[in-house]
Amino acid sequence: MSHHNDGFLFNPSYSIPDNQNLYIMKTNFFYGCKTSGEVRNRYDELSRVFNPTNSKEPNEMINTTNAEYDMLMIVFRDAMLAEAVKENEKENEKEKLTVLEKIKELQEKVNPDGLTLEIVGKYLWLSGATFAVREVLKQLDFRYSPDKKSWYWRDEANRSSNTKPIPLEMIREKYGTGV
Repeated sequence: MSHHNDGFLFNPSYSIPDNQNLYIMKTNFFYGCKTSGEVRNRYDELSRVFNPTNSKEPNEMINTTNAEYDMLMIVFRDAMLAEAVKENEKENEKEKLTVLEKIKELQEKVNPDGLTLEIVGKYLWLSGATFAVREVLKQLDFRYSPDKKSWYWRDEANRSSNTKPIPLEMIREKYGTGV
């Protein structure tokens, strides 16, 4: 494992979660370190102290230091990834609520007879007899897609960077659909 280039994993201010402190306590050389930056600094210090360049024999101290460092960086990485997954799940829940709120708002203002509402990815698509309700759809921030002959709504944060029209069928295949 590379000890000086941990890439995106190295966040010097990242503290290990309390339930993971057991890993730090089990080490010989990193006890007392509370953040990944402290672990990295201690590793650098220990590497200078136990530098094996003057000896041809295997240096047990540097091997132990490397093993402990590797183990702790894996713990930090896993904890950071778990935290990122939780944040992503929270963001997805917020987006679901926003979509559900928009559906509820639509149901309160538009008679659903003759309309088909579809959730495709993070977009709502409305097709069918939409001409009579087009002004209400505009008020609800729906936009018309002439090439798909459908209205769509998306949260501003989910705006597509694509400039070329993609057939709705391809979008359905890529993101899935819920009617």
